[in-house]
Amino acid sequence: MKALSLAVTAALALATLTAGAADFTYRPPGELVPGSGKGRVDTKVYAPGMRFPIEAAPAFANSQVWGAGGSMGPGGSQCSTSNYSYPWKDNYCESRSWDMPLCPSGTGHQGQDIRPGTCAKDVHWAVAAADGTITNVGSYSVYLTGADGTRYDYLHMSNVQVKVGDKVKRNQRMGKVSNVFGGTPTTTHLHFNLRQTVGGVGTVYVPTYMSLVTSYQSLIGPPPDTNDPPKGQLDAASCDEIRGWAHDPDAADKPIGVHVYFDGKVGDPAAKVLRLTAATKRDDLCMALGSCDHGFTTKVPLSMQDGKPHEVRALAIDSAGGANTELPGGPKTITCATVLPEGVRRHVTTATAYASWNFDPLWSQVSVDDTKLEAIKKGIDLPAAPKLVKADDMSPEVWLLDSGYRRHVPNPDVLVAWEFDGATIETMTAAEINAMPKGPPVRNAPFLVKGSGPEVYLMDDAFEGSVPGTATDAGTPADDGGVNPAADPAAEEIQGSCGCRTTPSRAPGAVGLGLALALLGVARRRRYLA
Repeated sequence: MKALSLAVTAALALATLTAGAADFTYRPPGELVPGSGKGRVDTKVYAPGMRFPIEAAPAFANSQVWGAGGSMGPGGSQCSTSNYSYPWKDNYCESRSWDMPLCPSGTGHQGQDIRPGTCAKDVHWAVAAADGTITNVGSYSVYLTGADGTRYDYLHMSNVQVKVGDKVKRNQRMGKVSNVFGGTPTTTHLHFNLRQTVGGVGTVYVPTYMSLVTSYQSLIGPPPDTNDPPKGQLDAASCDEIRGWAHDPDAADKPIGVHVYFDGKVGDPAAKVLRLTAATKRDDLCMALGSCDHGFTTKVPLSMQDGKPHEVRALAIDSAGGANTELPGGPKTITCATVLPEGVRRHVTTATAYASWNFDPLWSQVSVDDTKLEAIKKGIDLPAAPKLVKADDMSPEVWLLDSGYRRHVPNPDVLVAWEFDGATIETMTAAEINAMPKGPPVRNAPFLVKGSGPEVYLMDDAFEGSVPGTATDAGTPADDGGVNPAADPAAEEIQGSCGCRTTPSRAPGAVGLGLALALLGVARRRRYLA
């Protein structure tokens, strides 16, 4: 093979030397080039602590036979950039005729091919992987045997610096990576074997790949710390909305998480926290950040609309798990008065019922003065759990069965706002559904009220008429009891304003294609952590 020109060598060296610690990746052990045989899936490091056998990085472990320029390769030159780039690829057990007891086929390639930083031969030094003794120097091979009996085989070197019987030290130069292969040159690479005694098998060539991976990682060191913290701004906090932006330079085009804190500093376990995603397009960010979709906006949770002042802070979440950033602009203070909707108050009888309806004490529940609470007419108790149905005639309507009435769920946004589980929607005959009296549509979102006592109520529409088995007057409660923590230990969950329940994601059921897609696609705003 003709020597590379100085210009080509220099250009290739420049290209490959950029593949440093921050870029290093490797494919799993046992994953060979397709068509080159069946590899051994083995993550064991057979030579822990060994020195990587080429003196300087970068280096590239891959197949010289099935790579570019190889006899079974896709064509091209051995100097193709595909041979001198990450990720690494295992080629232990690649198709060969040598007996290999540890290979799935019983035969195969005995070690790993490693290319140095460039394809120029007789330039890059190979070094001793461990302290030991030189036990063989052949026409194209050198064996180094360590104190523990492991034999390290180096093939295809030139300028060999050792002879049989020499005692060598770890990291000592032994020769230069070349293409020496008897009378027939090979590509420029170092073939490297590990030979050890394996119980029940004997002295064999063992997998080399993971020992090379770990020793190379030790050689190049950890990737440089280039993690930049996220940045952004808490722009505004009012009774209409809380808004701002957040962006992580390390994931420039991706939305990141934002946690909005109420009534506590970041990290305060007593604070109430909404989890959002900064993914809203803002034209003012496009030029400054190079991408636009980094805004966040949220309405104020009902629990913060009690006429009292509440502090607001925002935390941008680092995409790589590094240090998060409390956004400048905070804390801000909001004082939002309660605006109670018209209707009746329906008692949520137990904490179990509260949980079954997926009510959110932070987002959907507000504390009110007892006088205001008592002035609201009582309605019938809320059922212990929601029951959703649809007709068997393929009509798209979804109905909530509530105290003997059928109540229409107007659209997918209502399903999402109520945390209704689409997977629980049952099918009934259209006749059965139509036979039920029709109640008011389900409101757009739940609105819960609570006074100084333990009782929690849902604001809702009064039902007209009467239904057997319920209160005779739908505007009159069947039971005036309250959530009793003594009777139901779980009731502590809905007392006060801590919002201690994390609501799981819900999967849509068979509610029609449009509805299912909407359930999957509508962003959930009610993520929080107490």
